[in-house]
Amino acid sequence: MIRRRPALAVSLAALALLAVAVGVWRLAPRTPADSRPALVPGVPEVASKVGRVQPVIFVGLDGADWQMLDPLMAAGAMPSLAALVREGAGGELSTIEPPLSPLVWTTMMTGVSPVVHGILDFTRFNPRSGTKEPITSDERREPAVWNMATAAGRRVGALGLWATYPAEPVNGLLVSDRLFSFLYEEKEPPPGVVFPASEEAAARQVLASTEKETGLSEMRAYLPWLTPEEYAGHLESADPYAHPISALRRILVETRVYDELARRFLERQRPDLAIVYFQGTDSIGHVFAPYAPPRQAEVSQEDYDRYHTVPEAYFRHIDAMLGEYRRLAREAGAALMIASDHGFTWKEGRPTRLSSVAVATAAKWHRRQGIYLLWGTGVAAAPGHPHHGKAPQVCATLLALMGLPGAGYLAGPPLAGAPAAPAATVDYRAYYRPSSVALAGNPRADAEALAKLQALGYVGTGEAASGEAGSTRTAGSYNNAGLVLRDEGKPQEAAAAFEKALQMDANLASAAWNLSDLLFAQNRELDRSDELLLRAFAHGLPDGARFLIGRAIGYQRSGQVERSLELTAAATAARPDEPELWLFQGRYRVEHGDCRGALADFQRAIRLQPANAAGYASAGLAQLCLGNRTGARESFEHALRLDPNQPKLRDYLAQL
Repeated sequence: MIRRRPALAVSLAALALLAVAVGVWRLAPRTPADSRPALVPGVPEVASKVGRVQPVIFVGLDGADWQMLDPLMAAGAMPSLAALVREGAGGELSTIEPPLSPLVWTTMMTGVSPVVHGILDFTRFNPRSGTKEPITSDERREPAVWNMATAAGRRVGALGLWATYPAEPVNGLLVSDRLFSFLYEEKEPPPGVVFPASEEAAARQVLASTEKETGLSEMRAYLPWLTPEEYAGHLESADPYAHPISALRRILVETRVYDELARRFLERQRPDLAIVYFQGTDSIGHVFAPYAPPRQAEVSQEDYDRYHTVPEAYFRHIDAMLGEYRRLAREAGAALMIASDHGFTWKEGRPTRLSSVAVATAAKWHRRQGIYLLWGTGVAAAPGHPHHGKAPQVCATLLALMGLPGAGYLAGPPLAGAPAAPAATVDYRAYYRPSSVALAGNPRADAEALAKLQALGYVGTGEAASGEAGSTRTAGSYNNAGLVLRDEGKPQEAAAAFEKALQMDANLASAAWNLSDLLFAQNRELDRSDELLLRAFAHGLPDGARFLIGRAIGYQRSGQVERSLELTAAATAARPDEPELWLFQGRYRVEHGDCRGALADFQRAIRLQPANAAGYASAGLAQLCLGNRTGARESFEHALRLDPNQPKLRDYLAQL
């Protein structure tokens, strides 16, 4: 999106600098004595509004959650974080809807809605080749905080964040999210993975040495029972996230690579703004949260014993890293900020039937409440984390911590604990042009990066392989835009986005459900709303049976009994393998005196799910209704063997 610059009376020299900053991005020549990356000149009109600048270090911990961190701090496992919490200020950070990492982190870094900045999915279609690839930086239409700081003439570093490939020019260093994707099969990174290009070799060397050094002894710090044979068997896995051992090693390498690069940059360059992002705090949850204490019934004792200590061990490592960033911040007189894009369900309330790594359900493990923490110069201390804020406020907070002007279009104000924003404001968008680089793509590299997203449940294998002519957008991007718009109170625009998603992929279950739910909430087009719900259910909508049952109950309570029956009958025809629907339909029949039909439904549910005590308990009630006391007793006794904690059934048995 091209915006016109405001008319400015500036010198020819200033115009030359401005041209470099907004479009050409030529690099200033380096002298032999200057070992720092080459400068990207600032914009005089922005730099003139900057007073005293305080350095800021920002650490992004994807999926970090006080629900996990508080008990670890209390147990002494995270002393560095505990000190920061005592001495700093912070609280919960509410995420946006949907809580998907590329959308949320880009919103945090730009201060605007995903429908404004344009990062709306994990993937896009390459505009030159038409093939699917991970989302790229040239999809972003708005300046990020590192662009703002560069325009102000400040030195910056940004490492590892989503949607930063190709690496765009900054006044400092940008290491994109695609550096690490080339660890297994691809030996060379794609072009443009690091800016400036002169720093790419050093980044690749850190990657190679970290991969080499992360071996059996490092893995045994997390898995002390791991044998050389078992480790070797998973070392060269073509699908490393398919098994906890290979997944853990990959998470450790990725964490250490970006940490090493960030600390080197901080120690050598002393930037005004350094941003380092760690995906591992979320990946460790997707892989190991099912094994975390307390043990879930679905997890075997053997697997629990093997893996339940991994999350704490990993967060101890994160804590040691935070201690180093605290030291670096103190030495530089910098403020330190830590934040997450969303939370993660680690304790009670974890999904028991929804996979943490399946594309349709991975995000169901996310919580809306993330974290933020401020520490250092200029921070109004408030021990603990009593404050509340929203993810889009992060950009304004970083600007305020640095002492840079804010912008009227940014979500604000700065989060509680941060200094007040400077009085001056700047329209940073006037000096920013989205990257026009549309790389042809690297098929092998793109395939590996997509495989990683699929392994963590972010991308489905059945999604369309090509999009509309002349467009990079996926059906998922329109579906996500609809969720954003609905959350922003724009239902008509949301409905149009869902419709567009379904035009591109008629069987996209999430889009069908979202449009169905929106129509139902508005009490319009109910026939189409039900048809969309059934379509979503038939194509694997997570918790689809629960949504169908909820709607059928709603119809029943509003006196639309026939519509309720039609919906459940159509649902059982579409998915006859869903036991919850047969249980619901059977209970409905009991209420209306059709005990024989109800028993048939309950027996169907039992055949589909023989370990479900509710099926036998329901069958017993139907048998009582039919006068079969012996059969009822047998069903109740079987239900109690499966689940002894059913006092009502014991009452029935006593009466029998």
